[in-house]
Order: sequence, then C-alpha cells, then structure tokens
Amino acid sequence: MDAQVWIRKFHFLTIILILSATINVGLVTAFIVTATRKPSFSYSLASPNKISLEMTNQALLLSYTRLSFRELSTLLTNTDTVEDGYRKRDLALSALVSVHHFNLEKALGGQPLQRRSVYTAPNEQTVEAFPGLTEDQFKAIIRFAYLEKWPLTGQGLFKVLQKAEKPRDLYLEQAFMITPEFAVLQALFQKSDPPIEPSSLIDLVTDGSWAMLSGFVREQTQMLDLSDDKRRRFLLSYLAIESSVAARLLLTTDFSFVLKRLDDQGIFDLLERSPEMNPLLKRFCTELLKSPRSDAVWLKAAYVLYHSIDEPIPEPFNRLHVLSHFAPETRLNELPSPLLRERPKPRCTHIVQDGENLWKIARLYRIKLDELVSFNELEKDQILPGMILQIP
Repeated sequence: MDAQVWIRKFHFLTIILILSATINVGLVTAFIVTATRKPSFSYSLASPNKISLEMTNQALLLSYTRLSFRELSTLLTNTDTVEDGYRKRDLALSALVSVHHFNLEKALGGQPLQRRSVYTAPNEQTVEAFPGLTEDQFKAIIRFAYLEKWPLTGQGLFKVLQKAEKPRDLYLEQAFMITPEFAVLQALFQKSDPPIEPSSLIDLVTDGSWAMLSGFVREQTQMLDLSDDKRRRFLLSYLAIESSVAARLLLTTDFSFVLKRLDDQGIFDLLERSPEMNPLLKRFCTELLKSPRSDAVWLKAAYVLYHSIDEPIPEPFNRLHVLSHFAPETRLNELPSPLLRERPKPRCTHIVQDGENLWKIARLYRIKLDELVSFNELEKDQILPGMILQIP
C-alpha cells in the first residue's frame, strides 16, 4: 500500500518537473528571438527615407506652424515619408511659406510650381504643399533660406517692418523697396511735388494693414490710375485710420487741396494727426484762420497754434488777434474777402456722391455751372466724393 502511494507521488513530481522545464525553455526562446530581431521601422528624425507612422500630414503641419523660421529651415533636409507621398521637408516648406511668408518663387527663380491644399488652419487659412520638387530645387531652396538676409515675400517683409523699431534695418527697407507691391505704390507718387522719399512711403503704408496695401495694388493692377485724385484718395484713406505720415504728406504735396477742398471733419483729422509744429503746419493754420471756414475750424486752428507754444487760447476768442500774434506780417486791413467782407450766405450745402459731377449738381439745384464753380472757388472741374459744396 505504501509503495503505491510513493509511486503516485513520484509520477506527480515527474509531471511537474517536465512542465516547469517546458515553460523555462519557452521563455528563454522568446527572449532570444526578441533580443535578436531587428525592428521593421525607425522613428528617428535623423534617419532619411524612413516611413513615419506616428503622425498624419495635418497633425505634423499643425506642429510645424508653431516653429520658428530657422527651426523649419533645419527640417528642409528631412526626407522621412509622412502621408500621400509627402515628406517632412515638404510639410516644413509649406509651413515656411504659409506662416513665415518664405519667398519660394524667388528662391526657385520663378519656376512654375504645383500647388495642393493640404490643411486648413483654425483661422481658415489654407496651407498649400508643393509636390514634385526635385533634389536640385530643394538645394536651391535651402541655399536661398540660409544665404539671403531677408528671404521673404512682400507680405512677410511688411509684417517685419511693422514690428521693427526705428531706425530700421537698411537692408530690410531695401528688400521691401524691390517688391512688386512697393513698385506700384512708388509709381503713384512719382509725380508728387516735392518728391517723396521711399522711407516715408514705407512709414505711410506700415501705419495701415497689409489688406489696405494689397487691395490698392489689386486695384492698380486691374486699372492703372496715377492721377492726383487717386493719390489724394490714397492718402485720405490712411488719414482716416489716424496716420500722422498721411497728414504730413497731404500738407507737403497737396497744401492747396487740403486747405480748400477738405470738409471740416477732414481738417479736424489732419490737425489731430499732425504730430508737431513746423513752418508748413503753422502756415496751414493761419491760412485756415483767413478762410471762410466754420467757427469750429478757426478754433481748432488757433488751439494748434497756441498749443505749440504751451499757452491757452485767450478769452474771448478772436481770430484776428490770433493772426496778429502768429502771422504779424499779415495786413489785416488789406485781407481779401471773405475775411473782412462777408460773402453771401449759401442756400444749402451738398455732399458730393460717387458718380456725380458739377453739371449734375448745378442742374439739381437749378443754378448755372459757372455760378457753382465761382461760389465754391473751384480751380478745376474735378470734384471728389465726400467734398462739401456750398449752393448759392
């Protein structure tokens, strides 16, 4: 009986030992296979011609839009494949163009490019990719990115200029001066008298937005207009957004126009935006005091004059007293009408609308054209929308 018990125990122990040995052999085999097997894919950013499985084009582009210009430039040699045949260098180039306004066309000498929309940013900006670029083209792109001091489009240079402190980098200004946008702008001012310095034009447009400048360029491309009226309207659009440069250029290039043709609000805007007193601004204010303008305009002109010498306007206000103080050479008793002799009061006023001309306005109020021109002291038959005409 005891012998049978020991035989059963021996059989049980034998089975346990066999199972244990089998499990140990299996574990050792699995360890050896795992340790010696080579991985199918590499996730190293530095390894070329590998397939990156961890990201999609859109996810990678989103991360690239947060990188600086130089960080993206270092990725232009990365040929890891992402999706749809695009490599990481393709997406880095897309981010350079869309976010940093890299001048790809100039880098490639104006060669035709394939364009594909690959991502729409949260601000609804479409990010384009440029498939089919060759190795030689990428070498040219990399060379341009590293060797050119300002390898940006006109829009990119514009944004840098807006943020730059004065005095600005001379090379930055020169780079903007050779853009197509600046060429269109300079053409509008080529006949201005006196000539306008290019740096002043840069100061002017950077007071506004890129949309204002690009919209103007688009208009000029569709229909070229280099007239004085176009230049005035352009400057007035910048005066409306409180540009002190526009106020200075209007006084410099169109003194007679702003003195006689601007409505009262335009005069207020111009005087508000003029940053400091100078001989031209002093002359403008005194001429306003000599003109048949409203009391509000006279008072504003006097305020500017007295403010320049840190003195309050004497009470009660007397424009002749102001003139004698700031323009003592003026012979008040010889001033022409209407300063000393009142002109006939207008029947009403008319604000010029788009598409109107003097003939239409004269016919509307049943007066002679010559009478309308004479009453408003018009030098030309041209009028602009927004001008206020006195109706006799």
